[in-house]
Amino acid sequence: MYKVMIVEDEMLVRIGLKSSVDWNRFGMEVAADYPDGQAAWDGYLRDKPDVVITDIRMPRMDGMQLIANIRERDKATRIVVLSCLEEFELARKAMAMGVSGYILKLTMTEEEISETLHGIREELDRLGGGGSPDGSRGLGASLDLIKEKMLKDFLFYGILKAEEFERFAEQSGMRLTGSRTVACTMEVDRYGELKRKFKDGHGHLIKMTLLNLLGEIMSGHKRGEAFFLDETHYLLLFDFPDTPSELAIKRETTVILGQIREAIRTYFNGSVSFGSSGVQSGFGSLPKLHADSRRALERKFWTGPGLMHEPQQPADMEPIRLRLEAIRNFEPLRALLSPMKLKEYERFVELIESGLTEERKAIEIGLFQFVQWVGTNVYDDRQNEKTLLFNITEHLEQCDSLPDMLDRISAYLSDMAEQARSQLQMSGEITKAIQFIKRHYAENISLQTVADHVNLSFGYLSNLFKKELQITFVDYLNRYRIERAKELLTGTQLKSYDIAVQVGFSPEYTYFSKVFKKVTGLNPNEYRRQWLAGCRSER
Repeated sequence: MYKVMIVEDEMLVRIGLKSSVDWNRFGMEVAADYPDGQAAWDGYLRDKPDVVITDIRMPRMDGMQLIANIRERDKATRIVVLSCLEEFELARKAMAMGVSGYILKLTMTEEEISETLHGIREELDRLGGGGSPDGSRGLGASLDLIKEKMLKDFLFYGILKAEEFERFAEQSGMRLTGSRTVACTMEVDRYGELKRKFKDGHGHLIKMTLLNLLGEIMSGHKRGEAFFLDETHYLLLFDFPDTPSELAIKRETTVILGQIREAIRTYFNGSVSFGSSGVQSGFGSLPKLHADSRRALERKFWTGPGLMHEPQQPADMEPIRLRLEAIRNFEPLRALLSPMKLKEYERFVELIESGLTEERKAIEIGLFQFVQWVGTNVYDDRQNEKTLLFNITEHLEQCDSLPDMLDRISAYLSDMAEQARSQLQMSGEITKAIQFIKRHYAENISLQTVADHVNLSFGYLSNLFKKELQITFVDYLNRYRIERAKELLTGTQLKSYDIAVQVGFSPEYTYFSKVFKKVTGLNPNEYRRQWLAGCRSER
């Protein structure tokens, strides 16, 4: 276990940091904590900690002097600075003394602390495996974290001015001059699938691998820097001070992005999408360049994954229209609908097609409404149980483009049509359990309650639900309650929180709203508004 020393004169901050972090998760333990720099220096000489997390302004000896003293004797101890906004200039000076990172006390989050400690742990591991004792190993993962922090403080939070970020870029040796710059935002496609494939629940492995890969490629071209923005987005900044032609800049950028795309396909068997800005000079232009690249990347929703998008480039809508036409003419499902319902079905598809110029959120809501209508209208009352076994909403929410969503819907329609042709085979026990749920769904019933009614054990009935219906008891009960809630939302004037209680949810409205959105893609009030809007348009 790596030994950690915390130095902070504010008792609540010191105790909070010591007790709120799961230090074991990072292979660390807090060996000591001190309220001032002098006590910390004495403790350092005695205990030689691996990590020092220190405030800057403290009595007896301040953090800057403590850091200087440590660095005179030792380049290996990892140091993290705790600072306030008004101490930012001091924090930046501390970085020049071999500090691995800094955390703003007033805004620190669990994620930020976790990222910092993960970086520190990797530095210490590399040192233990033969890293350089002069402290240069801190320029690996820790520099990525510092670069990320500085960029976000400049682009998003207004903590840094353009000239301050420019000085940091120069001092840290970044390949950025602010001359003839292009910004590209990279989005990792189908990120959830990637995390599951690599069993990387927190995404740390993917992040570090991508940053290393991006850094290697951009270093090879001697062009710019890569920054982590969030789980799925990275910002690539390219400088072309030696290239006067914008056409030549565009060509070289395309070559580099193509190399990145091919490397990710090779190493991850995945894809990425890019949004690119125009060319501008000056660090003050970076916020606009970034915003332009994000706007260009928004076209991915209409075009699908794996493409490069440039400013003012129109999206090709033909593939979407072809998918909608296939959905409209999907004969196996059309054969299940009455003439009146078939007209409604076609009208839904036409509304989706006519709304392709609307905002993304409006299109997504329209698709959620469509699949909910299909789930409600394909089956008759005797087969209503089947409706509850298909939850397309979660799958749609995992899609990051409209073509992906339409492909999911096509697969859903195929499954629905196939299931409609077959009878739902249920044992007598499950049939009896479902009948009990339908009679008592508004009550506070549990799996044990139903198990007692059908004279089965708790575990056996649970397994029967999964085996025969491929769904858990709780999911089935919640979805049945949501179906009843939808009827009350569209057929009465009751408040949604009253409806929650009437269909068996606890008076805690938040849970009802969360389950409702998981099943339908909308919260209860949105569902009612959309239904009422549909009724008005029919008139």
